[in-house]
Amino acid sequence: ELSLQDIANLPRGGDPATDLRDLERLPEAEAEVQRLIVDLLWADPRGKTGYGPSYRVRKGCYIFGPDVTTAFLRKNQLRLMIRSHEVKVQGYEWTHSDCITVFSAPNYLGHARNKGAVVKLTLNEEGHLTPSFITYEPQVT
Repeated sequence: ELSLQDIANLPRGGDPATDLRDLERLPEAEAEVQRLIVDLLWADPRGKTGYGPSYRVRKGCYIFGPDVTTAFLRKNQLRLMIRSHEVKVQGYEWTHSDCITVFSAPNYLGHARNKGAVVKLTLNEEGHLTPSFITYEPQVT
C-alpha cells in the first residue's frame, strides 16, 4: 500500500515506460519505479475487489477494486479520490463510493459523444469538502 509520501518521492520529469518490454532492459529497481508510475497514471477502478491486470496489460495497466481505493484512502487519512484519464459518457462517474472519475474533454477524439465535466468542491456544514459537478456538451463549430 502506497502512502502519499511514497508518491511524492517518485522521480519527476521523465517519460514513463509505455511498453512492458522496455522494462526488461532496465535494472530491477528502476523497472519497479517505472511500473509504479505507469500504475499510478493509468490504472482504472472497476467493480470487482482486488487488484489485477486489465485488458491493456501489455501496456502495464491494471485495475483495482473498491477495497483497494478504501485501503489507500484510509492509509492516507483521505475521504475521497478524484482521478481522470478515462472517458465517461456523462463526463464523470462515481466509480466507487469514494472514487470519482472525471473527464473534461467532451466528444473525445471527435467521436466519443461523451460530455465533459469538472468537479467543484465546496465546504459543507461540517467543514468537509463536498463534490458537485459541472458538465458540458462539445461546442459545434
